[in-house]
Amino acid sequence: MGLEGELRIGLRVNAGRVGEVRIESTRPDVAHALLRGRTRVEIAAAVPLLFSICGRSQAAASELACTVATGESASAPLLERAAVAVAAEILREGAWRVLLEWPRWIGETPDAAAVAAIRGASAPAIAQAAFGMPAPDWLALQTRPEFERWAAAAGTASARFIQRLRDEDSSDNTASTTPLLDGLRLAANVGRVAKALDSDPGFASRPTWHGEPAETGALARLQADPLVADFSRSGSRVMARFVARLRELALLLVQRGTAQVGAVAGPGGGIGWVDGARGLLVHRVRFDGPLAERYDIVAPTEWNFHPRGALALALRDAPAGDLEALRARATRLVNSLDPCVGCRIEFDDA
Repeated sequence: MGLEGELRIGLRVNAGRVGEVRIESTRPDVAHALLRGRTRVEIAAAVPLLFSICGRSQAAASELACTVATGESASAPLLERAAVAVAAEILREGAWRVLLEWPRWIGETPDAAAVAAIRGASAPAIAQAAFGMPAPDWLALQTRPEFERWAAAAGTASARFIQRLRDEDSSDNTASTTPLLDGLRLAANVGRVAKALDSDPGFASRPTWHGEPAETGALARLQADPLVADFSRSGSRVMARFVARLRELALLLVQRGTAQVGAVAGPGGGIGWVDGARGLLVHRVRFDGPLAERYDIVAPTEWNFHPRGALALALRDAPAGDLEALRARATRLVNSLDPCVGCRIEFDDA
């Protein structure tokens, strides 16, 4: 286990069903241990080195927070630069997942065209490898029947992944009640996060919105998209999350997608936030002279894997007669929420 730590998902089985879901994170408090007590210049140099995953988002959120915490304004060029960096990272992460990870999840090896598209960062090649057609044509699919016809006929690994998911996810029909939180909702009341960080020492590791766990990520950002909303209404969010990632990838390929970013200064210091590949990332810093007297990070994985959040709700009371089937279901759920660390699924009582 490296600096990133891991998630440990424990399932306690009673009478053939999941009775309890334990979600624990071994992620170290990097902000407290390694960023507090440093100057702004030292923080800017350290953050990209500390985070191997979503490093651009981490750097952007940190720069925004440090800028406003030291009395400067979050200028339009700064916000634009952050948004461009984060959008590029969402595109890169999305293409990597769809073209390289999804095939492996269904037992396939990514084909040469997909690998070449990733390496060349060619938007037309990525679209062809992912959708079997140009991205604008794929975005024209607005209804569920159209989408399902594409999945049956496209011949791409991502389409086969969707077909496999449809078959395996048919039993995951419990709708999640976890609120969807995107950057626009956060921006409307970002001070709530600062107050929570001050009043609750454990907030960064178990964040809540209006006192309840929240889900963040592509599904939250694209919840108003007609196709994504159709899948969300079907009962399970698993398929909706993957469909949202496909839609976001296509939108970014045709330069119709943007990244939500922001910064706010207050008496508790400066807050910088970005809505990145895996969801909402918040940095809050308070300086005492040239040194950071306090540094907090609230990451997407902590939102999405809250012990009372979307994963726990989806697994609690799930059928557990076949433990391997249960493990597969839990793995699908974890992958749909896309943690930025490794995950271990354990049976506490089987």
